[in-house]
Amino acid sequence: MDNNRLLIKNLDYQTTAEHIEHLFSPYGDINRIRVNRSRGTGLVEMTSAAEAKRVRDNLDGSVLWGRSLKIDSIDSPVRYRLMNILGRFF
Repeated sequence: MDNNRLLIKNLDYQTTAEHIEHLFSPYGDINRIRVNRSRGTGLVEMTSAAEAKRVRDNLDGSVLWGRSLKIDSIDSPVRYRLMNILGRFF
């Protein structure tokens, strides 16, 4: 499976898609960013699995706005679709 989708947890509530784009763009091209500010989570789709891995390897545990980010792969296409449709991040 081409796993190019990432779930970001522990975002500060002031974090926007533009902040995520600025942080992730040095590691590859981004197809889509969604931020659920009330839950402190984000969903990022990179253009390739290699770019997503590069993001995880370099940014998992990094600090943004004083909070340590947790970045996980989204392995299930069904879960990814549900998160997109519902606008909720688990």
